[in-house]
Amino acid sequence: MINKRFIRTAQFVLIANILFLTASAALAEVSVAVPDSAAKDNVLAHLSLAKEDCAAPEWKIRSLFAKADEEIDPAMRALGYYHATVKKSLDFTRDCWLADFNIDPGPRVTVSDVTVVINGEAHDDKEFIKLREDLLKTGQPLNHGQYEKMKSRIEALALEKGYLKSDFTEKKLLVDPKTNTARIRLVFDSGSRFYFGDVEVFQEILNPDFIKKFISIKSGEFYDTEPLVKTYNNLSKSNYFDQIDIRPDTESGNRRVPVAITLTPKSRHHYSFGLGFDTDIGPLVSASYTNRRLNRRGHFLNANLDLSPVLSTADVEYTVPLDDPTVDFFSLGAGFKNTDTDSFKAKTAKVSARLRHEPEGGWKRTLFLDFSYEEFTTGTVTDSALLLVPGGNWRISFADDPLRPTRGYRMEFNTGGSIENPISDVSFIQGLFSGVWMHPVPWSGRFIARTDLGATAVDPFEKLPATYRFYAGGMNSIRGYAYKELGPKDKLGNVVGGKYLGVVSAEYEKTVLNDWGVAAFIDAGNAFNDDSIMVKTGVGLGLRWYSPIGPIRIDFGVPLSDADSSFQIHFAAGSRL
Repeated sequence: MINKRFIRTAQFVLIANILFLTASAALAEVSVAVPDSAAKDNVLAHLSLAKEDCAAPEWKIRSLFAKADEEIDPAMRALGYYHATVKKSLDFTRDCWLADFNIDPGPRVTVSDVTVVINGEAHDDKEFIKLREDLLKTGQPLNHGQYEKMKSRIEALALEKGYLKSDFTEKKLLVDPKTNTARIRLVFDSGSRFYFGDVEVFQEILNPDFIKKFISIKSGEFYDTEPLVKTYNNLSKSNYFDQIDIRPDTESGNRRVPVAITLTPKSRHHYSFGLGFDTDIGPLVSASYTNRRLNRRGHFLNANLDLSPVLSTADVEYTVPLDDPTVDFFSLGAGFKNTDTDSFKAKTAKVSARLRHEPEGGWKRTLFLDFSYEEFTTGTVTDSALLLVPGGNWRISFADDPLRPTRGYRMEFNTGGSIENPISDVSFIQGLFSGVWMHPVPWSGRFIARTDLGATAVDPFEKLPATYRFYAGGMNSIRGYAYKELGPKDKLGNVVGGKYLGVVSAEYEKTVLNDWGVAAFIDAGNAFNDDSIMVKTGVGLGLRWYSPIGPIRIDFGVPLSDADSSFQIHFAAGSRL
C-alpha cells in the first residue's frame, strides 16, 4: 500500500516544481538597446530568442543567440538602417539566462526619388491622380513597410474603382548603401475599367419594385465598391433581412460584372420583454412587439408597453416607408400615458400622424400632428383639455464611440402649438432646446456640458395640460432634487409647473480603472414664470461603470440652500449622446 504521507509529499514537490518553473520562465529576458523605438520593436518581433523562456535547454539558447545577427540585420534594414552594428552578450545563471543586444543603428537611408506611373484608363482618373500626388514624397526615412503600403494603396484603389484586371508591370525599391539613399519606382497598368452588369435579387417576401429602392447598384455604371457597400447597409438597416449576400461576378469573362443579391428574411414577428429600474420613475416592466412586414410593400408595426409607478405608457404605431425607404417614413399612431409625480398627475390619450426624414449622420426631422385628450391635476386644481397640436422635432448627434464615447454632441429642438378652436381648448406655442457636449480633457478625463432651454406663450396658463408645462429636477435635469420636483408654486406651496425652463450642467468625468470612472458635477436652473424666477443648484459625485452594453451611472446629488429637499441617489444607463 502506498503511504498517504508520501503521496502528499510528492504532490507538494510537484506543485513546488511547477511554481518554480513558472517563476523561472518569467525571469528570462532579452534586452535590446537601440535609439529608435520602432526599430527596437521590430527587432524583438524578429528575434527567435525572444520567444524562449528559462525552461529552454542551454544548447537551444546558444544556437538562437548565434544566429541573432542574421535576424537583427533584416529587421533594421526594414526601417532603413543598412549600417547597424551589434554588441551582444549572453549570460547563464543557475536558474535562467539573460541576452543583451546593444545596437548602433548608424546612418539611416532616406528616399531621394519616388516615381509612380499609372498606365491604362486610370491614367486620367481623378482618384488616381490624387493618390499619385500623395505618394510622391521624398526626403522621408526609408521604411519597407511604407513601401508595401504604397503598393497596397494603389491595388486597393484599383479594385475599389473597378479596374479589376490591373497589375504592376514594374515595382522596384533600389537602395544605395554608399550614399544612404533609396529610389522607388512603381509602374501600374490599370487596364480597362469594368461596368456593372445585370443585378438580380433573390427574395420572396417583398415586392421587387420595393426592394429596388434599397439598391444603389445601377447596371451600366462603372463598377465601384461604394454602391455595393451602400446597398448592403441599406438592406441591413431596413430590418427585413437576417442575411444579405451580395456577390459580384468579376470573372464573368467580359467587362460587365453581373451582381447576384440573395436575401434571407428575418422572422416576421418579434417580441421582447425587460425589467429595469430608474431612480426617476422607479422599477420598470417593459414589453414590445414588432411586425416587420405587414404586407409585401414593407409596411411595419411597433407596439410598446412600459409600466412603472411614476410613468406608464402604451402605444402602437403603423409605419409606411416612402419613396426613399432608407430615410423617409409616414406613420399613424395611438397611445396612452399615465403620469403620477409628486408635482402633478395626468392621464393622456393621443392619436398622431408623423412624417420622418432620418438621413445618416445629418439632422433627423419629424413633422407631426397630435390630437390628444388629457385629464390632469396640479396642486388643488383638476381640469381637462382637448388639443390639436402640429409641430416638429429636429435632432442630430455624433459620438466617437457608441458605447464609450469621449467626444461628441447631441442637439434636439422641439416646437409645437395650437390655436383655440372647437377641437382645441387652448392657444399656445412652445419651443424646447436640449443639448449635450462632450470633450476629452487631460489625464483620461471628459468634460460634459448639458443644457435644456424652453419657452411657452400661452393664455390662459391654467388651461395648459400638465404634460406641456415645464418642470425641473431628476437625473437628466438638476441632480440633488427629485424627478420634476421643481417649478413655480401656487399660494399653497404646490408645484404647478412653469412657462419657461432653463437648466445648465457641468460635469467632469475621469477614468480610474479600465472599466470604471468617477465624476463630479454641478447642475443649476429651474422651471419658472415671468414673476417667479428662482435658481436651484445641485452638486455631487458620481460613479461610472463602462459596461459592455454602455455606460451605467450612479450619481449622489445634494441640493444647495434648500431645506425642503434632501440628498438624492440617481441611477441611469445608456449614453447621453
